[in-house]
Amino acid sequence: MKTLTLPKVLTDEETKNLKGKYLNMSHINYDIVDMDCDCYTNEGTLLFKFRKNVFSQELTDIAWKNYKGLAKASRGRGASAGEIDPNATYWKKRTPVETKGFSTKYLVKGKESKMRVNNQVASQPIGYYESTKSLGVDLPCRLTHYTRENFEKFKNGIEYIRAVDKSYQELNPEKHKLQLDRALEKPDYQISDTAFSTFTINRNFQTGVHQDAGDFGFGNLTVLERGNYQGGYFVLPQYAIAIDLRQGDHLCVDVHQYHGNTKMYESMSDKLYNDSLEEVFKDNAEVGTLGLDKKWTRISFVFYLRENILTKCNMSKKYVINMKKDKMKLKHHKGVIRWEAVVGKSVDMELIKNSRLYVRHNTKEDKVKGIYGCLMSHLNLLQYIVDEKVNDICVLEDDTESDFTIPDDLKQTDHITYLGGWLVNKKMKDIKLPVEEKNSFTQGVNQLKNSRVLTTRAYYIPKWTHAKGLLDYINKKKTWKAIDLMMSEYVNHLYYPALSHQILGYKSTIGNISPKLKYEQY
Repeated sequence: MKTLTLPKVLTDEETKNLKGKYLNMSHINYDIVDMDCDCYTNEGTLLFKFRKNVFSQELTDIAWKNYKGLAKASRGRGASAGEIDPNATYWKKRTPVETKGFSTKYLVKGKESKMRVNNQVASQPIGYYESTKSLGVDLPCRLTHYTRENFEKFKNGIEYIRAVDKSYQELNPEKHKLQLDRALEKPDYQISDTAFSTFTINRNFQTGVHQDAGDFGFGNLTVLERGNYQGGYFVLPQYAIAIDLRQGDHLCVDVHQYHGNTKMYESMSDKLYNDSLEEVFKDNAEVGTLGLDKKWTRISFVFYLRENILTKCNMSKKYVINMKKDKMKLKHHKGVIRWEAVVGKSVDMELIKNSRLYVRHNTKEDKVKGIYGCLMSHLNLLQYIVDEKVNDICVLEDDTESDFTIPDDLKQTDHITYLGGWLVNKKMKDIKLPVEEKNSFTQGVNQLKNSRVLTTRAYYIPKWTHAKGLLDYINKKKTWKAIDLMMSEYVNHLYYPALSHQILGYKSTIGNISPKLKYEQY
């Protein structure tokens, strides 16, 4: 292993003047780091630790399978997207005006755009983000858009993220502990049990010189590759040092230092090999997104903790259960996490008959499948809440309102609470009679004694242990009924008046009925 101690070769001002510019080999004074290395400043401050071949092929395959398509085009990546080149494919189709380094306005039908934008590059933040203002809109603390859209893939690749976190802990235990302790203060915005809240994923573009803003602690960089290329060195220009970060390697680095990459290119032999590769991405090179005209692939990750999550994020998470065919219902929901519903119609009846679900013998097959799909959708989400230890969460079906805030008194409770639904008398023979208990309800949390809530439209879980209690109750049963019937045996609190009301105009996936009245106050 190599240990380096380096002086600054550029002043702070000279380094800052490189912001947004592309680096080349002239900015590197030392041999490219391509072996295990620890590097410090002359003052003894750690700049980076680099380790070769940390992550197995199995782990990188998991990352490739789940994350390769998440680096979507963006014009908002700041200095990292590099200087505007009016002769580039993307800008030849537009007329840039008021260009300043790495940002520009442009003409739209002869009128100047209101926004300044950057080069279009394939780059997106994945995971959690604190509240921000975007296009004049206040966005809450949230999973980022592309994370919500690809939530299953996000979950399925977490083993790779955990491996990066483990390596971070081994390489830099002091920084890792500080970061993990901070992450644990807001566990609902923590990726699994790691010290990370977020990662940025980039594909195939040379980054301009920039600092990573809003991150707490060190950044952790990894790479996935397909095909052959040269260059792409990670450079710290103030210290004139570069690292050749390749698939399987781990770079733990102070990303608050100015940094960027050198150009990536193909040799003749690289091109011959890459031309033989099958297409993986459906990119249109004519759009002009930088780097997406290449046959080779270099996907880089930067894993980090968003610094302001601790101070800005106090909102409850909202999961909306939704089937792919019903994605149009999501237009009613903002800032929620979509949970993939089980489509009952696609489940074989033999599987359902062999499950624990009991329904009356004369129940129509479509309804049986609907009941089963609804049951498994909720059970799968409850199991995820338990497995990932998610707290402060609302579970909503896609035909119920999500535009509400969980009151502080509800967050302090020690049980699951209904937020909306159909209130009926507890005894089935009295189900159509008026619910007298409702007359005694007060505003806030109420305990149910002689009534219960049917439908699982909306409920609140303060802690993951409450979800576990419900799951344990259901799993101990020899036979299962519809999820709302089993929940109503276990959950005996509701919030009054209802926080979530039914969205009219959609048929039930179980009964194929279109309700004409909202359950406004239960």
